[in-house]
Amino acid sequence: MKYFFLAIFFIILVLVIILRKTTKDNLINYEISTKVVDIYRDRNEHNFLFVKYSNGLVELLDYPYKIGDSISKKKGDSIEYIFRNDTVLKNNLIQQARKENLLN
Repeated sequence: MKYFFLAIFFIILVLVIILRKTTKDNLINYEISTKVVDIYRDRNEHNFLFVKYSNGLVELLDYPYKIGDSISKKKGDSIEYIFRNDTVLKNNLIQQARKENLLN
């Protein structure tokens, strides 16, 4: 019985270590190419601002996007490119996370 609980504990520990992702990994390991179609306040979510993209994704507004912005980010890159009118803006997600004390 003692070995059973030890085995369960070991399995859980291994799963936690394997499945754990750091904030940095989450910022880098995705790819997106979409356009901002709407920005709105959600009364059900304490009037926080949300952004809706052309691909149907809706998320909390964490960067001052504007309607019509095209957003592009490649997997493995920490830079998000925002195409606004005739300008290309660069948003370094890792620097932004450091400013917000999400990364050390």
